[in-house]
Amino acid sequence: MTIPLSATDVRTCESCWNAPVAATRRTPVGRDLLCAGCTAADYPRRVDLFPPFGIYRLTGRRIEQGRQGSVPPQMSPDPRPATPHPRPTPSPPGTSPV
Repeated sequence: MTIPLSATDVRTCESCWNAPVAATRRTPVGRDLLCAGCTAADYPRRVDLFPPFGIYRLTGRRIEQGRQGSVPPQMSPDPRPATPHPRPTPSPPGTSPV
């Protein structure tokens, strides 16, 4: 029996990601495309590639929290090298700097 797959469906099992798709399983949120071994063992699919928010593992709660939770963004450290302390003494006039 051939499983009807659309052009956007994966061709690899959504549980083991190794074997080709051999069966589909209906779920409340859609369908799982699984290989014969994962179907027989009733393994769950491992990832949601395109959940309702369109980004892997992104949920409404994470959108409200932001990436770092409730921590406000911080300025990045100054990329310039630190100045020596104490400042070096200048070279005497007429000589090249060291």
